[in-house]
Amino acid sequence: MTMTKAIFDGKVYPAEQVVSDNPEYKEALKHTDQTMMELEKILEKSEYGMVEQVLDDQAIMSDCQNLEYFKCGLAIGMALREESEEMLKRLYGVGCNCGKATEENPV
Repeated sequence: MTMTKAIFDGKVYPAEQVVSDNPEYKEALKHTDQTMMELEKILEKSEYGMVEQVLDDQAIMSDCQNLEYFKCGLAIGMALREESEEMLKRLYGVGCNCGKATEENPV
């Protein structure tokens, strides 16, 4: 299966498949869980609901930002690949076949 097909078929979704092993992330997650449990004890139900809503909204904003970062990084990567192929053509009169699907190399 090509990466394009896997993405199109919804088989590649890093936000749900990748769990950070960064110690800073783990510490922040632990601290957030503890703080939320404390807030749930001391706030009224409606107040706690507002806190949850703010966190949900921040998660949505973060997801939107991450998508934009991904799209920008992908565009930069594609432009770099195109430029490198053009350089190879100019320098050696050949293109780069790396990463391209062929019958012998379906990638």
